[in-house]
Amino acid sequence: MSITLKNVSKIYKTGDVETVALKNINLEIKDGEFIVILGPSGSGKSTLLNVISGLDTPSTGEIYFNDIKISDYNEDKLTKFRRNYLGFIFQQYNLLQNLNVRENVEIGSAVGKNPLGIDEVLKSVSMYEERDKYPYQLSGGQQQRVSIARSIAKNPKILFCDEPTGALDEKNGKQILNIIQVMNNNLKTTTVVITHNTNIAYMADRIIKMNSGVIVDIIENQDKRKASEILWA
Repeated sequence: MSITLKNVSKIYKTGDVETVALKNINLEIKDGEFIVILGPSGSGKSTLLNVISGLDTPSTGEIYFNDIKISDYNEDKLTKFRRNYLGFIFQQYNLLQNLNVRENVEIGSAVGKNPLGIDEVLKSVSMYEERDKYPYQLSGGQQQRVSIARSIAKNPKILFCDEPTGALDEKNGKQILNIIQVMNNNLKTTTVVITHNTNIAYMADRIIKMNSGVIVDIIENQDKRKASEILWA
């Protein structure tokens, strides 16, 4: 599923003060592409991800998924769209503490139109043996793998990742990135990752660099690497 943004801006208002978070963004993300969005804090990258994914609405401009114009959707339609087509991985794991690993993943599977097999998903993230454990019994890296399993179990068309390795060490971070990369390669899931770690950009098909709410550069990656091959910062 492709994504197209046309002249998208986002302005936040607090009293009489206006803050321009995004300014006239034009961008096309191709079906099956792996995109990394880079930029310092306050550059607009998180706002861009939220607006693209329907977690927030643009102040002006148009957003299309294939030929579906979601920028005109109300909250009910956006909720249904996200549930049917999108997956999310956040820095926070957001697991339900009273459910075990398998039950947490079942939540993702239950809302998918064409879900993947839960056991196969758990095996793909190396969490099948821990399927009966609860979140408090897992390490941070294991919890993030369960979070990913929950997202991919619904078999989303597009996967949005907001600093997915921000709280992890190098070993666990690379394991998580490998899972995301394998899903992109094998299932052709369009993948959008925002990160502070510039080395993760080497995994991408294209790198979107942002600053002060605008796209300052788009780089075609000529040296695409596996997760295991990138340096860590």
